[in-house]
Amino acid sequence: MTGARIRRGGARRRAMVRTAGVLAAGAVLLVAPGGVAAAASATVVLTPAAGAYRDGQTVTVAVGPNTTFTPHTRIVILECADPGGTAAALPTSFTGCDGNTVQGDTVLVQADGSFVEHAYTMYALPSLALAEKPAWQPACSATLACVLFVGQDQNDFTQPKVFSRPFTVAPSGAVAAAGPVGGTTTATSAPAAASASAAVALPPATLAYTGAPPWAPRLVVVGVGLVGMGLLGRRLVRRGER
Repeated sequence: MTGARIRRGGARRRAMVRTAGVLAAGAVLLVAPGGVAAAASATVVLTPAAGAYRDGQTVTVAVGPNTTFTPHTRIVILECADPGGTAAALPTSFTGCDGNTVQGDTVLVQADGSFVEHAYTMYALPSLALAEKPAWQPACSATLACVLFVGQDQNDFTQPKVFSRPFTVAPSGAVAAAGPVGGTTTATSAPAAASASAAVALPPATLAYTGAPPWAPRLVVVGVGLVGMGLLGRRLVRRGER
């Protein structure tokens, strides 16, 4: 009896441990929609993630689940100056940003604080495409760093906001070489487009079909002969059994 009680007690303890584990997992899933815990601070992710872009290039601006932004509010994205690409040089008011660079569509915060802008256009500033004069500020170029302001109210910097990592923007006819932002970044000519080719590219381990081999007809004849001999032998066996 004592051994049976010990076994039943051990089984009960194991069941309690499994139940506790299930409840803990459920609690984690309830932290944020989709089972992903919301980060306390929002982080701007740019795709592609290069530190140097070209004028007119389209990028994706995304922020994951967080507690910084208010759900269902509108988000504004702007290019702002960040001389030297340092945190100390980040803009403290709208005067350091270019209002002409606001995204063209409406971006709303999801219930978990996340949002995505799939087609944000980067500009070298000041931009002729935006009807800006050469002396306009802020400036963003292949050598002058800038950041993206991502926030709920560009006119009130006390409202929830975050900045992207600093980057540079080269002229549309050039590609900015990789290098320290705000440092020795230089522009190089864009690579020439690859010429069209009429050759057919085959995947690895794939052979091109060049026609049937010369011995194929002989193989067919031999195969037909073997089948015929098999049928004949089968008939002879049946006759013998009778």
